Amino acid sequence: MSPGSVVVVVLAVVLLAVAVLLVRSRQVTPWPAIVAAAVASGVCFTVGGNSTKEASEPSVATVVAAVAGILCVAAAILALIPRIARPPFTRLPTMLASGAVVIAAVGLVVNELVS
Repeated sequence: MSPGSVVVVVLAVVLLAVAVLLVRSRQVTPWPAIVAAAVASGVCFTVGGNSTKEASEPSVATVVAAVAGILCVAAAILALIPRIARPPFTRLPTMLASGAVVIAAVGLVVNELVS
C-alpha cells in the first residue's frame, strides 16, 4: 500500500466523520453541509484525475465526484427555496448534501480498491 493510498483512505474516513457530524448537528442552515459536499466532490475529482492510467475511461472517483457534485447543486437549489420562518425547518438539503459526502467517501475507497 503506497502512502498516497493511505492518504486517500484517511480522507475517506474524515469525510465519513464529517457527514456524521453534519447529520447529527441541529443547525438551521444547510450551508455547512453543502460546502462539505462541494469539498468532497473536489477531492474525488482530484483523486480521480490523478489515478487514471488510461484516458479512454473515467475512474470510479471521477464518476462519484460527478454524482456528489450534482447532489451538492441540488441541495443548494433546495436551500435557496424560500420557506416559512417558523419551525419545523426542513432538513432535506442537509441530508442530501450529507449523502453526497458519504457517496464521495465510499467512492474514494472503491477507487483505491479497484486501482
